[in-house]
Amino acid sequence: MVTFAQLRSAKPASWIAAADDLLAAAQHCERVKDDVHGNGVRSLNEDWQSQYGQSAAVHALLTVADQAEIAAILARSTVDPLDSLGRAIEIAQQELESGLEIARKACLEVDPATGAVTIPAALRHEEGAIHDRQRAQQVIDNAIKAATQADGHCTEALAAAAQLDPAKTSSSVADAQNIQARNAELALEEIRNTLPEGLPPDLVEQWWNALTPAERSRLELAAPIELFDLPGIPDGVKRELDRPENGFSAIGALRYARAHVDDTGIDWTGRDNCTNFVSHVLAYGGGMSGKESWWKPRRFDDDGWSDGTGGGSDIGPPGWAHTPSWGAAQENRDFFVENGGRIVASVEGSAGTLAGVRPGDLLYFTETQERPAGEDHGALHPGQVHHAAVVTAVLPDGNVLYTQHSGAAENYPLNGRLPEFEQQVGRQKIEVVRPKVTW
Repeated sequence: MVTFAQLRSAKPASWIAAADDLLAAAQHCERVKDDVHGNGVRSLNEDWQSQYGQSAAVHALLTVADQAEIAAILARSTVDPLDSLGRAIEIAQQELESGLEIARKACLEVDPATGAVTIPAALRHEEGAIHDRQRAQQVIDNAIKAATQADGHCTEALAAAAQLDPAKTSSSVADAQNIQARNAELALEEIRNTLPEGLPPDLVEQWWNALTPAERSRLELAAPIELFDLPGIPDGVKRELDRPENGFSAIGALRYARAHVDDTGIDWTGRDNCTNFVSHVLAYGGGMSGKESWWKPRRFDDDGWSDGTGGGSDIGPPGWAHTPSWGAAQENRDFFVENGGRIVASVEGSAGTLAGVRPGDLLYFTETQERPAGEDHGALHPGQVHHAAVVTAVLPDGNVLYTQHSGAAENYPLNGRLPEFEQQVGRQKIEVVRPKVTW
């Protein structure tokens, strides 16, 4: 457990700096992997084939590349928890100071080691002293609890990453990615747990007003649903989180994504349902109204976006009761961009960053090179949008977390998953679109 004294003396900047160092290490490992695949292996395959096929040198290089890839994923899996720990401690220290300020104003005493708040003998008969002591103690205890939880989550994340050895043949990319996905959730919990749940609304408002603009922004991006539901958060903040001016409820959409990420009842049998899920999130979570042609059958309506089943099952073949934009990634992206929405961020390749992204935005993956047909997809061509997801959180370090129906993946870290995804399917262009109803 983190103590009062430890929280007061903590240096959160050191954890943030450590996260930056680990990110640099991860990027170095990714470059090693890319260089081996792009230069070493390719050259050896072309110029140095043995009579038995692939040379021993190629095999050795591939082993190095595999180990570098796993090391990169594991290093990235520690970045978010460490950075979030630093940010969580900053917020907890701010809350601690709020509790101390309550005590100071009421002339109460605070134990420098334990944080216990007591009433001086001279004030024991003062009206309101007991009430002030309770409020100060509640705020202090809540700050210590938040710091303790963040420390525990970060410890769990680091321990998980340390258990997998990239040099062992039993270690796999899938194992590392599972750790990475779990660690992103732990990082998210570190931030969510700084919210002062259980405090009376007036103290919550006081806590919120004491935060810096940067701290408020981090909470809005990482914990929008929890912040929206917290009594005492100003109505103006809740409106910014929900963004009804865009014609749908961002909070409603996020709630739906969380509740239905693994709901197979909305699926089209035998089809990839990533975009179908995105449309359900907007329509049945966010309350976005559809756009329909007055004369075209839905499946031929190339200028609309609607579901003729009302969220139910198709009577005919999957998708026949929907417009093409409902379930196809390319058409979905084009519909929203051409009907009031806007591209708020775009990047090509995993080395770039996305800025200005908010929960409730949509994420689209576009091919940048030829991709032959596979078991689960047809051939893809440069410029073709092939996947869609919903942005559900943004961590303090800027890592975008997305939720997709494919694989029932909730809060997957984009910066962590994209390098390996590109290794498998080629360089991607990532676009973030913010829909807005103008019809």
